[in-house]
Amino acid sequence: MKRTLLIAAVIATAACTITHYKKSDHPYANPFYMQWVNSNSGLDVQIRNTVGALRISPNSAPLHNQLGQLLVAKGFPKDAEREFERAVNADPHFYQAWYNLGLIRQAREDYSGASRAFLRTVRLAKGHAEALFQLGLIEEKRGNSDAAIDYYAKALRHNPQILDVRVNPRVLDSRLMQLALLKNYELDHARASSRFLGTPPDYVQPPEAQEKAPSPQPTPQQIVTPAAPVTDPGRQATPPKTTT
Repeated sequence: MKRTLLIAAVIATAACTITHYKKSDHPYANPFYMQWVNSNSGLDVQIRNTVGALRISPNSAPLHNQLGQLLVAKGFPKDAEREFERAVNADPHFYQAWYNLGLIRQAREDYSGASRAFLRTVRLAKGHAEALFQLGLIEEKRGNSDAAIDYYAKALRHNPQILDVRVNPRVLDSRLMQLALLKNYELDHARASSRFLGTPPDYVQPPEAQEKAPSPQPTPQQIVTPAAPVTDPGRQATPPKTTT
């Protein structure tokens, strides 16, 4: 009897240990950064709410991406990078998380990883000017001026505001933007010098060019005149008249 009770106690203890391990093994059971997320500030409240939502929906790419952005603002870039990676693992087509992943990798000088993330962004979102610009910065950092100028030129064609320091402060980090502008000059000049004419406001279409809409014609089929309704149950309806 004592032996049976001892075995039962061991099994119960093991079960409790396994259950506790599984609960603590959940990535959002007690994240490391939650020790510093204990104020009532808007940022901390958002982090707590997002972590709570991820406990319910751990495969939500938008939630992972949102938590990554919040953790960057809180000062936890490594945890933020992990969240962006979880976002693209949950949905490989979520290009916003690929772009954010590229930014966080670029910030820690992982240029190969950042380049892969930005290239994936461009493949998913054609003409993503910000990702093209970041690829240009990486190639310029590597000393590949021609590749950098190509990326800058493409970015400028898709979004000229890339040159505005208020929109894109990192434009000041490049010394090749003037060359990218020169690369686009021939195309831009051709577009600007081509004065295409529109339709004048007093234009009147000539009579011979006006097409009359064909009037609808009945198809050559029998037209059936419906029979009169039967009001007397004992009386039969008059057979329908058929004309051609």
